[in-house]
Amino acid sequence: MNVKLVNKNALWKFLLPAIAISVNAAFISSLMWGSNSIYTWSALKDKKNVLSQELAELNKQRSNLSREIRLLKADPAYVEKIIRQRLNYVRKNEILYLFDNEQQKNAFWSKGEAHAGNK
Repeated sequence: MNVKLVNKNALWKFLLPAIAISVNAAFISSLMWGSNSIYTWSALKDKKNVLSQELAELNKQRSNLSREIRLLKADPAYVEKIIRQRLNYVRKNEILYLFDNEQQKNAFWSKGEAHAGNK
């Protein structure tokens, strides 16, 4: 009977740590790679930061558009300014000059060479 008791104690000495190690391994793997893992949490945190920045930009754009709508509804001078800028309208006895942006970039005076010749 003493031999069976020793075998049961030896079994528990081996089995208990093996169960503890298995449970800890399962817990650690779940913590590292599971659906609620540290990696998932970090990825969601990064995505939240990106979406927060995007939301701030969209709120800023929305407020700018709301301001522009208020101005378009209430301010005739602003309406005239927008029409003149975007549609190239002119008043009577005005002349409108349109410049090509590419020509302005390549213009002689935009490169600073005009000032170099005066020195």
